Amino acid sequence: MALWLVATPIGTLGDASPRSQQVLGTADVVACEDTRSTRKLLGLLGVKAPELVAVHAHNEDAVAEKLVERARTETVALVCDAGTPGVSDPGSRVVTRAHQEGVQVLSVPGPSALAAALAASGFPAAPSTFIGFPARKGRDAWVDGLLSHPETVVIYEAPGRLRDLVDRIADRLPERELCMCREISKRFEEVCRLPARQLSEQLAAGEGIRGECVLVLGPGEVVTKEVATVTEDASLKDIAAALAARTGQKRRAVYQMLLDWERSLATP
Repeated sequence: MALWLVATPIGTLGDASPRSQQVLGTADVVACEDTRSTRKLLGLLGVKAPELVAVHAHNEDAVAEKLVERARTETVALVCDAGTPGVSDPGSRVVTRAHQEGVQVLSVPGPSALAAALAASGFPAAPSTFIGFPARKGRDAWVDGLLSHPETVVIYEAPGRLRDLVDRIADRLPERELCMCREISKRFEEVCRLPARQLSEQLAAGEGIRGECVLVLGPGEVVTKEVATVTEDASLKDIAAALAARTGQKRRAVYQMLLDWERSLATP
């Protein structure tokens, strides 16, 4: 038997291949992010639901061993809520455990927002880098790191934070091209490729972004940011400036934190 990785629709139900339906229909157990969502999907596909086991970010390590052990004698299918399991979704630790234990891993390829956006952008796929979701804190430093890549980069971002991300890129490299892919494989699918400044202006003039988004950064100019260093006799302001540059935090906030720390050390 084996562990099967089965891609599921990311929008249109018709994205599900006959082979994916066949594997899911013959599986002894389906490991999934959300049993309710997967049960509903199987019903829409006309597949009788077998035993469903939840595998998500909080329990993957705990259930990986049991699933892999079952895959020695049973057919275990691993899915995520939408797309290909293990690509920015739970699953990679289960697959790693299967390889470590010598259990066969098989794949049913199919929908992937990563592959779809990369193809739709028209940017070179080789080389390219996928970095998933941006940091929620220290975003300036995160964007500086992003723009140190000269190759194509694929990013997932929540609709409520997409404009902020595009604005930060536009501030640094206004002419570097971006491709926004929104609601891939859904009714209101949108693909928009523009220089960063123009995309920023377009988003500012719109009514807000809805739906799942993938942002593809085209290859081009690199931003290199010099990181401050300090010497042994550096002032507190110099230290604050260096820490702010390294962490992406505001210099004033870092300086105040250092002042408070210094005062606490001086208090008997």
